[in-house]
Amino acid sequence: MDKLFYELMQVAIGQQNCLSRGPEPEEWLVLYQKALKQHVVGICYRGVEKLFEFGLRAPQEVSLDWMAGAEDIRSANVLTDKRAAVLQQKLTERKIYNTLLLGQGVAHYYGAELKDLRQPSGIDVYVDCGHQKAVKFVQQTGRQDIRQNHHQVWIDAWEDTPASLLTQVVHTKSLWKNEVAQRWFRQNREQLYREERGFVLPTSSMHVVVVLLSLYEQTLYGHVDMRQLMDCFFILKKVQGRPVTFKGEQSVEGAVKSLGISRFARGVMWVMQEVFAVDAAQLPLKPLEKEGRLLLQQVMDGRRVWPLVKCYPIQMMWNLL
Repeated sequence: MDKLFYELMQVAIGQQNCLSRGPEPEEWLVLYQKALKQHVVGICYRGVEKLFEFGLRAPQEVSLDWMAGAEDIRSANVLTDKRAAVLQQKLTERKIYNTLLLGQGVAHYYGAELKDLRQPSGIDVYVDCGHQKAVKFVQQTGRQDIRQNHHQVWIDAWEDTPASLLTQVVHTKSLWKNEVAQRWFRQNREQLYREERGFVLPTSSMHVVVVLLSLYEQTLYGHVDMRQLMDCFFILKKVQGRPVTFKGEQSVEGAVKSLGISRFARGVMWVMQEVFAVDAAQLPLKPLEKEGRLLLQQVMDGRRVWPLVKCYPIQMMWNLL
């Protein structure tokens, strides 16, 4: 069933035309449940629509639930985009440099056909103004009881849309690794701000590094799902064939190596090859199967601590504290 699920996603995103076999009626329900669990139900519905042309049809009850879920996602995306634009405008008016990361920031890489079918995950805006000024900005919106930690301030302006200001682009729990990461982002600061379609976003090259580092941290915490891996696919597709360089002519491979996540990033490349049918020659790093299988197991079967402890002993001990 996992293979069929991967093929359904590949059909949805245009990596192949049809499934290797037609699902049985009861298998359609399993595919729908997997899509729900992995937060890709909207994207997968596009695959269901394409398969209809080949005579492959889900049972009516499943199909109607799937369609309703996709329409809810479309509506939520329209609303979330409007709120993200308003938030960035207000930050800019207060002369706070800001950029839309991950979540709605990545959705813009999906293209017109799929963008509104990506299940929204909230609004994360990096603000280059320091923690105190970020807290002050939220207070000026009329909120006094503010949720915060040392790298994030929650806005809590909308009950149905989580939103936060990040005072670090990506935070890692390891003090040493976090300092290395923040220094790297400061050195490549100019790639964090690019205007596109009414939003300020990182360049696609920068977003590759942001997503890989975020995936690494979320894997240690057990929070990775297929939606995040699909985000990575679309960002890599965006930079395909383009020279990617950072300060000092550093490549993506050099960047992830300097950030200490080279082995993990190569595992993500294997998942891109295995799950999303990306040609290895088009990837910025050589795929690593052992690491990729561990990541895919964590995503599909739920977090399993012991394999992570064996693979990342120091990192997991730190995160389990």
